[in-house]
Amino acid sequence: MSRYCISYQKGFCCFFSNAPLPHTEKTLLVKAEPMLLLPSLPWSFLLKVRCMMYGFGDDQNPYTESVDILEDLVIEFITEMTHKAMSIGRQGRVQVEDIVFLIRKDPRKFARVKDLLTMNEELKRARKAFDEANYGS
Repeated sequence: MSRYCISYQKGFCCFFSNAPLPHTEKTLLVKAEPMLLLPSLPWSFLLKVRCMMYGFGDDQNPYTESVDILEDLVIEFITEMTHKAMSIGRQGRVQVEDIVFLIRKDPRKFARVKDLLTMNEELKRARKAFDEANYGS
């Protein structure tokens, strides 16, 4: 049974699973599980890393050292990519094209970014069509 972290709020991490459930109005695919209280710094990825570790099969409360190491790796990756992106494109700015250029040789990352950008464009078009249908422009 796969679990995916879909949101986090006030010390809870919500997961949904792909397990079959009876179809009723009161059946929810989301269940909240208590988590340790974590710092809510704007750049802290502790809660997200914990949720991802649990979603990929780790313990509900993984070792703090493991979470810290993964968070350090995430912050280091984001920092390096940002610095590289700022140096290749327009100086001092990060643009989507710069990130795509940096990951072009990693097929998995490139495919994921391409999928996310395509999905983003589809959502923009759907929102625009919805707004035009509702508000008529």
